[in-house]
Amino acid sequence: MSVIKIPTESKKFFKSNLNDIFKTGNLAEGFWNEKLSEFVSKTTNTKNSVPLCSNGAGLMSLFNYYNHYKNKKYILIQSNTMYGMYTMPISSGLIVDQVINCQINTLMPNFEDVKNAINKSNRKKDQIIIMLSHMGGIINPDIVKISSYCKKNKITLIEDCAHSFGSTLNNKHSGTFGDAGVYSFYSTKAIPAGEGGIVVSENDKLLQFVKRFTIYDRFEQKMKIGVNIRLSEVQALLIYSVIKNYKHIILNKKKIAQKYIEVCKRYKIPFINQYENSQKGNYYKFVIFNKKQKINKFLPKLNTTTSKIYDYSLNSSKLIPDHHTCLPIWYKYETKNINKVISELKSNF
Repeated sequence: MSVIKIPTESKKFFKSNLNDIFKTGNLAEGFWNEKLSEFVSKTTNTKNSVPLCSNGAGLMSLFNYYNHYKNKKYILIQSNTMYGMYTMPISSGLIVDQVINCQINTLMPNFEDVKNAINKSNRKKDQIIIMLSHMGGIINPDIVKISSYCKKNKITLIEDCAHSFGSTLNNKHSGTFGDAGVYSFYSTKAIPAGEGGIVVSENDKLLQFVKRFTIYDRFEQKMKIGVNIRLSEVQALLIYSVIKNYKHIILNKKKIAQKYIEVCKRYKIPFINQYENSQKGNYYKFVIFNKKQKINKFLPKLNTTTSKIYDYSLNSSKLIPDHHTCLPIWYKYETKNINKVISELKSNF
C-alpha cells in the first residue's frame, strides 16, 4: 500500500487537531464522529448518517435490522462483488438465495439480471433483500429502474457503496437510491483513510437502530441484539481530514484517467467511461476489458496493472475475472509510472 497517499492538507488538519482529542480525553462517541456524520449527510443530501468502524459493520447492522425487525429472510447478491457479501448476510441470519449475473461492460447487474434473479428465487417478494454493489467508482446505471421495481414489490434494496463515495448519477449520490447505503474509507478505497464506514438512509427508525445496535443498546437496554462496532474519535478525525478534500482527490484521479482514455480511444481498448450517461465517477478504478478475449491475451505486453475489481466470481462465470483488468490510478500517482503504463498499452499494437 506504499503508493496510497492522502492530501498534504488532510495530514496537516489531522495533526493539528489530534492533541485536542487527548486533552479532552474523549476518545469515542464525541465531536469528530458528529462532524463526520454532518459532513456526509450534507454532501449526500441525506437526513442523517451513522459512522461505524467499517463498511462491513454497517452492512451487518442493516442485515440484522431487516432480518430481526422486518421479517426479511432471503438476500440476493451480485456475482461480481467481495466474498464478504456472501458471508455477512449468513452471519446475520439471512439466507443467500440467488447470485445475480453481472455484465462485463459495467461489472454490475442490469435491470433484467436483477428481475430474472428475483423471478428465479420464487420467494415472497416482501421477504427479499437485494444487495447491490456499485463497482469501480460508478453507480449501477440501472439503479433507478431497479429501485423503482423494488419499491413496487416491497423488496428491500441495500447499496454497498464501498467503491463509490463522491460518485453521482443524475446528480444523486450513491447510497441514496435504495433503502440504505454504506460507504467505506478503507486504505485502498477511492477516499482512503485507513478504515471506517458510514451508513446513510432516509429511514429514521433504521438509523436509530444502527446507532443503538453498534453500542449494544447499553443506554436504553431494550434490544436483544447488539455489538460494539463504533468508530473511535481518532479514526473519525482521520476520515474527516481526508473526506473534506474528496473533490480534490477525485479531480487528481480524473486527470490521470484522461491520459488513459486518450490511449484507449486511439487503440480501441474498451474501458468503463465514468463520465457519460449522467454518471460522475470517483475513479476508484480505471477498468479496461475485452468481451471476446481474455485480457492477458488481448494485451499480452501490459504488465503494470493494479488489482482487478475482483479476480473471482461468486458464481461459475469466469467472464468478468478473466476479461478485465485495472490500470493504476492512485491519488498523486507519479507521472513516470503513468507513462510506463501508457507505453505498455501502446506496445500491444
